[in-house]
Amino acid sequence: MSLRNAEREEIIRTIKVEGARSQSEWPDPAPLGDELPPVPPLDLEFIPSSFRCLVEDISDRMQAPPDYAAAASVVALAGCVSRRAVIIPKCVDLSWRVVPNLWGAIVAPPGMMKSPILRAITSPLTLIEEKWREEFENALGAFEIEEEKAELRRQAWREVCKQSFKRGQQEPAQPNKTLVAPTQRRLVLTDSTFEKLHEILRENPAGVIVVRDELTGWLAGLDRDGRNEERAFFLEGWNGDSPFTVDRIGRGSIYVPACCISLFGNIQPARLRSYLSDAIAGGPADDGLFQRFQILVWPDLPGAWHLVDRPPSDLALETAKRVYCVLAELPTDNPVRMRFASDAQELFFAWLCDLEHRIRGDSGPAPFFVAHLAKYRSLMPTLAGLFELADRSAACEELSKEIDISLEHTKQAAAFCDYLEAQIRRVYACVVSSEIRSARELARHIKCGDLPSPFPTRMVYQKGWTALDNRERVQAAAELLEEAAWVRQGEQPASTSGGRPSQIWVVNPKVMHHA
Repeated sequence: MSLRNAEREEIIRTIKVEGARSQSEWPDPAPLGDELPPVPPLDLEFIPSSFRCLVEDISDRMQAPPDYAAAASVVALAGCVSRRAVIIPKCVDLSWRVVPNLWGAIVAPPGMMKSPILRAITSPLTLIEEKWREEFENALGAFEIEEEKAELRRQAWREVCKQSFKRGQQEPAQPNKTLVAPTQRRLVLTDSTFEKLHEILRENPAGVIVVRDELTGWLAGLDRDGRNEERAFFLEGWNGDSPFTVDRIGRGSIYVPACCISLFGNIQPARLRSYLSDAIAGGPADDGLFQRFQILVWPDLPGAWHLVDRPPSDLALETAKRVYCVLAELPTDNPVRMRFASDAQELFFAWLCDLEHRIRGDSGPAPFFVAHLAKYRSLMPTLAGLFELADRSAACEELSKEIDISLEHTKQAAAFCDYLEAQIRRVYACVVSSEIRSARELARHIKCGDLPSPFPTRMVYQKGWTALDNRERVQAAAELLEEAAWVRQGEQPASTSGGRPSQIWVVNPKVMHHA
């Protein structure tokens, strides 16, 4: 046996003696606590009855939590309505008006069917836009023909004018110049510069929905130097009723009287943690942009999976299509005015008073959480109004210019807000120090039996695990676990070769039973 192997065997024998001590000599390991607080499962009664079958159908076929499809469907509904409706939450003060557009996201690790679910939910919107595109192309073709005819009439008029001037006769009447080029109606955007999006909004005053498969890249892009105007543009776009002007050399000034943008996408937990660390610590991202993502869901992953191989529900899809088509055709220049019915108004006022009392005062939640809850003032009436419009459209009711929001849909909106508040608590709870996150990761691998006892520091970072990919992180994590009595450094014999001895950690035998 070589000298180096002999040293290794001696170290292992020494540490195993250490690890074989009676459990009574070890203190009970301190609990590290769960990284994420619990969240309630989604009750499908919280969403409009017209979308329950679709959410249930997609979630079952994809074997994913229903929260994903529910969140996407609610934001898609908002993107379909936007400035085609306005909600007036109070009885007498008519100055407070809410445009029902929304931002949202699914928080989930890769491979959880986020993208297929998003495509399935937004496919009816894509079909609407395809129909609009075909209508635009037909209208554009007819316009080009009429434009050629108009040009011929202008040429003939100019020739007649020349002859009239020569003869001293009165010039003929100028041809009509009121020909207006058609504009392309848009509903769903996936990738565009903010300048182009601004142009599209000028031609689509009702607003659009932006779908981003990966939101963290978009969020990080807005943090870069030189993107201040773009960030301001999206902040105004969330309001739904704020004007915005873009001035460019060569393109001139483009003014949009009311920018309205709904937004939905996917976020991976690890990237979300990195972004939020700055957003809630007073960094450049702490301007309320993230708090505008009101429909955020981060449910527990299902523990079981089973194969589902059946076609989508035609009834569920047709119902969603009907709702989207009806709402997308509502006029923008004369939006539907929505107000709470008398019993629903009473419930909303009680809900609003409770919200205001919770977010005000010195003993309230953390400032970043208060900023998020404050946005619920508009979220609750937005949800109630959208739920009302969806179910009325599904029932083929004619949508009048004045609609009362029922008590049923107001209750649904209040319950959905409670559900979303639990989700956002989980989102903000994910932001912990890197040392704590590394310690929790190391503890998880110990519990799963991924490491022997004893184990050297080198063994951990050589595996390349998340948050444990270098010596410093593993060292810091192990030291925190040592304070919690999960591990302790093993006593090592001096190295006969003169090199630095390996750092070895012995696992508390009680870990598997107590922690």
